[in-house]
Amino acid sequence: MQDQTTRAHDILAIFLVSIAHASSHFYHLVIPSLFPWILPHFNLNYLQGGTLVSTFFVTSALGQSATGFLVDKIGPRLSMYLGLICLASSAFVLGLADNVPMLFAASILAGLGNSVFHPADYSLMNYNISQRYLGHAFAWHNITGNIGWAICPFFMVLMAENVGWREAAFAASSVALIVLGFQLFFRDVFSIDQSSKKFVSEEKDSGGAFSFLAVPSVWMCFFFFFFTSGAFGVLQSFSQSIFRNAYGLNLAGASAALMAYLIGAGAGALVGGFIAGQSRFSSNRVVAVCIAFSALMAVVLASEILVGYWAVVLMFLMGAGTGVAAPSRDIMIRSATVAKLGQRSFGRVYGFTYCGMDVGQSLSPLVFGPLLDKGMFSLVLFGVAALQTAAIFTALQVSDGEKKADVPSGA
Repeated sequence: MQDQTTRAHDILAIFLVSIAHASSHFYHLVIPSLFPWILPHFNLNYLQGGTLVSTFFVTSALGQSATGFLVDKIGPRLSMYLGLICLASSAFVLGLADNVPMLFAASILAGLGNSVFHPADYSLMNYNISQRYLGHAFAWHNITGNIGWAICPFFMVLMAENVGWREAAFAASSVALIVLGFQLFFRDVFSIDQSSKKFVSEEKDSGGAFSFLAVPSVWMCFFFFFFTSGAFGVLQSFSQSIFRNAYGLNLAGASAALMAYLIGAGAGALVGGFIAGQSRFSSNRVVAVCIAFSALMAVVLASEILVGYWAVVLMFLMGAGTGVAAPSRDIMIRSATVAKLGQRSFGRVYGFTYCGMDVGQSLSPLVFGPLLDKGMFSLVLFGVAALQTAAIFTALQVSDGEKKADVPSGA
């Protein structure tokens, strides 16, 4: 009976964290989805519109490390509530906007709200979900983020076409409020946080708030995200151009290649959730093997041994490799945190390491764009493989430490 209660608790906790993460990804695309209406209304060009998007991601990147400290200070549950309020406020301000500064205010509010979710979500999962379901929790966390991306453009465009872009923005604000309502109604599910007596008594002598920066494994996790997200940033930004030129695909085929990668990543994450829950597998070695497979697929793509629509198949396989690695990747970060810093440092460690994702994804297009301008499409794919190969070595350098330290279920 206790086992069934724990299972029900963990499933509900996974659902609550997942819908919160999906909502944060939803707000990534609220403003860009309304560009066909916003840009002409405010007489903006696409470069100026892109600045709104950059403002969002810069705010999120800078805020993520800071909110990691906030999460460890006031707790992940309250931090998540504040993040959802910021997201709802951003869309509301967007709907009221009658000048460009208000658009930037909306973008900044959305970035601040988004910055909370990685440190808060991962802290909530690590504190409140039992060890055997933790891999599945990490898997669904990844998958629902992609679902949030997929839903937003459809929702926003449908609303804007039928009732207007301002009304669409107001409707978007309701998404975070609905999710907040769920979180408040089921708030007792997340009853364990960094202030719980168990974690206070087990706290390691970490030497200060910034001591995690002296832990090599934390930096290895940061650079792992830097390299893997850099590789994805290339594919996300330039895959259509690469496959149209290197493989001769039409626009639909080139777009299908990126979609295949995302589908493969989602399917792989489901499998990875089961693998991450197996104690006999070392998380960093699982990550290394899966990323090595993805790097191999990138090399095959770059070599153009297989041509035409084989690109779609290879992209699916590359995405599957990164997807299977994802839950073990998050277990890897947890292990490094518990082993060196104790369980009250989840917020700041996840916040800092996930900054590597923002940095890598923002810089890689700047590095590889000039190569594309010179027509070096295959070389860019070799670059993707090189970034993924670098990530393998960072994963292998992460200490397993207390890899399977138990986490109370909160049930």
